[in-house]
Amino acid sequence: MASLSHLPGSTGLPFIGDTIRFLKKPQELFNKKQQLYGNIFKYRMFGREYVCIMGAEGNRFVLVEQSKHFSSKDGWQLINELFHGGLMLRDGDEHKHHRGILQTAFKKEALQHYVEAMNPVIKEYSKKLAQQTEVKVFPYIKELTLQLAGKVFFNLDFSNNLQHINHAIINMVKASITPLHINLPFTTYGRGMQGRKVLKAYFSTIIKERRQQPGNDMLSNLCLATNEDGNTLSDDEIIDHLIFFIMAAHDTTASSLTSIVYELAMHQNWQQQLREECRFINNDTVSDGRAIHHNLDALEKMGWVIKETLRMHPPLILIPRKSQSDMNFENTHIPAGTNVTLLLYHNHNNSKYWSNAHSFDPYRFSAEISEHKKCPHAYAPFGAGQHFCIGHAFADLQMKMVLYHLLKNYKWHLPGNYQPVYTHIPIQHPKDGLRMNFEQC
Repeated sequence: MASLSHLPGSTGLPFIGDTIRFLKKPQELFNKKQQLYGNIFKYRMFGREYVCIMGAEGNRFVLVEQSKHFSSKDGWQLINELFHGGLMLRDGDEHKHHRGILQTAFKKEALQHYVEAMNPVIKEYSKKLAQQTEVKVFPYIKELTLQLAGKVFFNLDFSNNLQHINHAIINMVKASITPLHINLPFTTYGRGMQGRKVLKAYFSTIIKERRQQPGNDMLSNLCLATNEDGNTLSDDEIIDHLIFFIMAAHDTTASSLTSIVYELAMHQNWQQQLREECRFINNDTVSDGRAIHHNLDALEKMGWVIKETLRMHPPLILIPRKSQSDMNFENTHIPAGTNVTLLLYHNHNNSKYWSNAHSFDPYRFSAEISEHKKCPHAYAPFGAGQHFCIGHAFADLQMKMVLYHLLKNYKWHLPGNYQPVYTHIPIQHPKDGLRMNFEQC
């Protein structure tokens, strides 16, 4: 890597640098460095030097205008082996080729089938809340999103394999932030790699059947998917994408839904507004999922709440890239081979782009106000440019479906004198799971 001696910042101790502070309090770490060095500075983490670029202009430059000169695959090098072959870990023509094929699994018709498959699972799972006086929301939502992944991706009930699969995913996520990539059975990284083997073996047993007897699940769509040139995916390529998709659908969506439940508990007026909005959907025709799919766009306020929650609590607080050539940004030289970090949470909570930035105000996303459109690249919970999340529409549908059933059946609030504490790496979530009291409407 080229020298970064011309850049402001401090790299701390060899190898360790700011790793410990990053894992414990990343927001505090970066805010302090910005105060000391400005919007562009260097730091050290996990044995590597990084350049942090703050601001919407940096997002536009790296993710959109010069995206071909910044590698996502090399940027996510810490998880490259764990999630090998996932769409986020491909660049250039290879990324374009795979995205073109994968897009088939996220078209409108496919999403319709996913909604129909999800609806009865969510409906049945929501009944569990009536049996508990206090719920830990994050574990509950994680179980639900894993069940939904089983149904949507494979048309399988994950109940019998839930702990086995969930444990594999948890180990992979933990391994993604360990500084020591030592692949031995007793190490965090080794357990993560073993988790990948578990998922690969599990998915391999299903692919042959789906190729012969395809259904409406995502795996069937991937087995049949072609691009404009008629190209298809191999079994190994499908498995690589599924491992990445199931992690994203399981962990990032669970993080987002947990944060939404929290914000609606903190803002009871919004909880009630969304509940009233949901009542306009005809319950008699929701049973097969079709009515709610066609009426999700009508849940306007719910859409605002989801966007505002993702602004305040993006599941991933940063996006990494690696420069592939010498670049210049705002009179700052960025050498080829530089690890670059973009901070989503900083832009999402910056008073330069948002009025009352630290206040929960879903109206800012209404058509009349549209703060997110005034500076588009300040808001990027799903990324931007060529690597914009391919599953964003599916994630939006899933969150609206879950919220619809919760709001229709329950009211919820935080226990007295309780304040959850969030951890931010690798996925934002409450450390104790978020204790919540639910009562039937």
